[in-house]
Amino acid sequence: LFCPSRACRARSLSPRAARRERIASMVSFRWNVANMVDAKGPVIDLKAAFAEMIAMMLFVLFGCGAACGYGADTPVTRLLVAWAFGMGILVLAYSVTHLSGGHINGAVTLSLVLGGNLPWYQGLVHVIVQLLGSLLGASILTVIFPCELDLTRNLGSNLVNPDYGVGRALAAEIVATFLLCKVVWEVAVSPHSQAGPNACLAIGFAVFLSH
Repeated sequence: LFCPSRACRARSLSPRAARRERIASMVSFRWNVANMVDAKGPVIDLKAAFAEMIAMMLFVLFGCGAACGYGADTPVTRLLVAWAFGMGILVLAYSVTHLSGGHINGAVTLSLVLGGNLPWYQGLVHVIVQLLGSLLGASILTVIFPCELDLTRNLGSNLVNPDYGVGRALAAEIVATFLLCKVVWEVAVSPHSQAGPNACLAIGFAVFLSH
């Protein structure tokens, strides 16, 4: 029996199908969104999400790839790896800022959500695709650097120096993350910023300093 009303149709659906329909009516997915909220509800920009995923993949590929290829056990190689990460963010931020905002970092995305600069649902999608992008980048590294050629033996993953311990390492990570988020807000988000197109330059050097 045909029923034109949405309420009648919803009653005819199974609980699982009705739940999926409710979610679909709450959030819509589009490619290249100008306004993330329309008359029908929140809109997730898939183009921005895809840009974040590709940027994170390349960031891991070249940053951790530098560590895999050159090692990170001497002052010179550590400086080289830090430079690779900093220049990676600089180049990629310039490349995708007009598409996604150029976060390329879960902490930056979280800070923008908490600061009201990015809707929570878009931020959640960004974090998910950033994780997927990092896994994809690491997967490509396993092909380029088999175990016997990886000088770090762990795809360039960070390790805690036993001489410093977890507490000091955590404190250093918190300070470095604060530096990055602070620079992003001051040069790229604040309406009073004078950085203009040089914002990505400051962000790249912040990542270099943090490493």
